[in-house]
Amino acid sequence: MTRLSKAFNLSNSIRTKSFELAGHTFKVIVPLTSELDAMFARILEVDNKEVELRLKKMTEALTKEKIDGVEVTKDDVIVNGTSTKETVISVLQMEKKITEYVRLLVPEDGEINDLTYEEIEQEFPLQIQLELIEKITESIQPGYKDARKN
Repeated sequence: MTRLSKAFNLSNSIRTKSFELAGHTFKVIVPLTSELDAMFARILEVDNKEVELRLKKMTEALTKEKIDGVEVTKDDVIVNGTSTKETVISVLQMEKKITEYVRLLVPEDGEINDLTYEEIEQEFPLQIQLELIEKITESIQPGYKDARKN
C-alpha cells in the first residue's frame, strides 16, 4: 500500500471502471502506468518458435510450386510484396493484446490471470473480441480514440 493509498484509505475499487457490451456489464481495472508499460512490452514479445510454426502452416501450400507474385526466401514468403512473416507476427501480437486486455477484466468468480487466447477465441468471435478491446481501451484510456485522430 502506498502512502497515498494509506492517507485516503484507497483500494483497487477506485481504479475499477465499468462498461456495457451487448447488455452485459463488465468491470475493468485501470492499470497503473508501469503495469500498462509492462503489458505493452509483453504484447510486442513474440515467441520465435510460434512464429515459425504459424509461418510454416500459412505458407505450406505456397512453397510447393512456383507461383507468380510469390517469392520464397530463407525465412519468409513474400506474397505480392507483403511479408508473410510480418503478417504472422502482427497476428500473434494482436492475439496477445486481446489476451492482455481481457485479463484486465474483473471476473465475477475465479481468476483469469492465466487466461489464454485460445480460451477467449472459444468464447467470443473475432468481431466481439475487437468490440470488447475497444470498450476496455475506452475505459482505461479515455480520450485515446480522439487523440489518435489528430
